[in-house]
Amino acid sequence: MENVLLKTDSTYCYKIKVYGIVQGVGFRPFVSRIATNNHIVGSVCNKGPFVEIFAQGAINDVQNFLYFLKEKAPKRSEILKLKQIEVELLDTNKFSIITSAKEKGQIFVSPDIAICPTCEKELFDKNDRRYLHPFINCTDCGPRLTILDTMPYDRERTSMGIFPMCEDCKDEYTNIKSRRYHAQPVCCNDCGPHLYTLLGKKCEDQEALIETRRVIRSGGIALIKGIGGYHLCCDATNNDAVNRLRDLKRRPKKPFAIMAKNLEVVKRECIIENNETDILDGPQKPIILLKRREHSLIADSVAPNNPNIGIMLPYAPVQMLLFDYPDNQIMSDCFVMTSGNQSGAPICRTDEDAIEQLSDMVDIILSNNREIRLRADDSVMSFFENKPYMIRRSRGYSPLPIITTKKRHGAVLAIGGELKNCFTLATDDLFYISPYIGDMADVRSIKALAMAIERMEELLEIKPTVVACDLHPKYNSSAFAKQLGLKVIEVQHHYAHIVSCMAENDIDED
Repeated sequence: MENVLLKTDSTYCYKIKVYGIVQGVGFRPFVSRIATNNHIVGSVCNKGPFVEIFAQGAINDVQNFLYFLKEKAPKRSEILKLKQIEVELLDTNKFSIITSAKEKGQIFVSPDIAICPTCEKELFDKNDRRYLHPFINCTDCGPRLTILDTMPYDRERTSMGIFPMCEDCKDEYTNIKSRRYHAQPVCCNDCGPHLYTLLGKKCEDQEALIETRRVIRSGGIALIKGIGGYHLCCDATNNDAVNRLRDLKRRPKKPFAIMAKNLEVVKRECIIENNETDILDGPQKPIILLKRREHSLIADSVAPNNPNIGIMLPYAPVQMLLFDYPDNQIMSDCFVMTSGNQSGAPICRTDEDAIEQLSDMVDIILSNNREIRLRADDSVMSFFENKPYMIRRSRGYSPLPIITTKKRHGAVLAIGGELKNCFTLATDDLFYISPYIGDMADVRSIKALAMAIERMEELLEIKPTVVACDLHPKYNSSAFAKQLGLKVIEVQHHYAHIVSCMAENDIDED
């Protein structure tokens, strides 16, 4: 970051450009607050690739403002680059958040963020107006990438745009002292999306949640719409329910992912070492492979003949409510929470997908009317030599770019492999990795790949001129790449593994 040339007299104004994860994380409200606290007038505007700030005041106040800007930014933000120049004084006596104005440049989109501890506390507080609200969020948490239409990140450019805020939510959204000041997905029980069931007993909102809990408790299988797709869910301690799900999904041996009610349950079922807790209970909440305890209550059929369990914590409020709701039902504290898809197909994104593909597998579907714009399956992680080791980089991490120090020029689409596919859009020294797509043997996966590429090209404003694909002549992913009308570069599979590891670790040598 560049330093300000300090001056000692009168009033000064600086134009500051902040690049990085500064959208969807409460950055503009934060800037407005520190400006007000430090007697700064001017404005902050979301430009798409960056946030632009005009900061005017006495030099000591400007110094303090810049200190707080660099050192006290919101938890979920990440400042990658900051540029500042002195400009002419502004004719204003206040600090404003002004209308977003899109410009060209490098773009950083925030991943989805798991429910924060403050929202979790409000969710179960009988005196809070968002008590038991399945879509509670704030500037520190909630959906981001999966609801986004285009940049800059504003409510009208998300799938929350169809839900007008009630007066109370609008007051919070416009109140600089509120935790929800300019939180784009803000809503409450009166004005937000609502739950409903699609199979079995038809009901809405509170009754839909209670009925879904009843089905799971009685050994049934539910399909649950989450943030980036649907999950197949059943009681993980019920061996019959798990085996039934295996039969219906035609998945005889591959382990199922588990969602535990809280960290205490994870510690009861699995051995936690090193700093696994920090990631398990952090803002991403991925699935982490942990060693299963000898007397675990989780059914053996969850991960047959496997010493490990893939386990995660609830990251969406509706998941917390499935475990804990004041309806006098005694629920399991461990659910199977596996991707809602037919074997080989991508995770379901819409109600139409869910009904067409999975209605014969489940006893109930718990859905909602907030649309998912882009699929984001759960991330999966292990630990190696006491460090996190990514197995599947998706929800919570994508589409944060990998940045290399060597400067490159151009835009490339790397289409990904045939199995466990994800793709990368590269522009200059930034490599944006997509959420997980799946195996490419199924035509639905190819359609999901095409849709995700189109969505991310639009969001990131990248128009590739070259596509890289696998050298294998029979791969569907490679055949798809050759239909895009771009220059094609074929890369040998194992060579691609090595160079991708080199890029991720910023190694540039033979």
